[in-house]
Amino acid sequence: MSTDNVCAGCCMGKMRADDFPRHPANLVKSASVLELVHSDVMGPMQTRSPGGCTFAVTFIADYLRHVTVYFIKAKSEVLSKFKIVKASMEKATGKTIKRLRSDNGVEYTDKAFKTYLDRSGIKHEKTVPYTPQQKGLAERMNRSLVEMARCMLYHGAIDKKWWAEAVNTAAWIINPIPNSVNVKTPYEIVHRTKPQLKNMEVFGSLGYAHIPDENAASSIPRHLSTDLWDTKMV
Repeated sequence: MSTDNVCAGCCMGKMRADDFPRHPANLVKSASVLELVHSDVMGPMQTRSPGGCTFAVTFIADYLRHVTVYFIKAKSEVLSKFKIVKASMEKATGKTIKRLRSDNGVEYTDKAFKTYLDRSGIKHEKTVPYTPQQKGLAERMNRSLVEMARCMLYHGAIDKKWWAEAVNTAAWIINPIPNSVNVKTPYEIVHRTKPQLKNMEVFGSLGYAHIPDENAASSIPRHLSTDLWDTKMV
């Protein structure tokens, strides 16, 4: 293959030793929206995000393949993030979470988490230690998020400290695109409307933020030059 056809960012961001083998875990394990949610924690990352986070926790709706990602400073924050995603997803879909699948990390098995699941009527499916195949969907989704983030950072020659913004953008990209499981996109199923993509820009592109009239003096520019990250700093 000619080197002219090689994407350096993709090579730097996606190079690995071996792929995850195709496994029955790749198949949909639920029959309805929010029947099963997978969760996994990534980290600690070598570099803190501008918001001080070194971990990311993902929640993937099995039937939808919709991913929600939160950035945290400690694994003890996983329960609070699960409460948020539970409330938002249940409100958006009108359905309730029936099962949660995770590993046996203490962030998922402590007393507070167990009590919350019991009170919410959610069955906790814990994977067997040293068997990543049992959480194949979460493993693959996390890998996709990280690879996409690396590619964006390498392609734009962007500092690694922006890893969280890149991962957040990757999740935003995944949800509005089709997959092999459903005819509609995950975004459309959850929000019951088609995603608006007209404002999408290349991660790290130069943008200009308008300064409101009341904040702009006549002697200074009426715009602020800035890089385009995601919608908020994490």
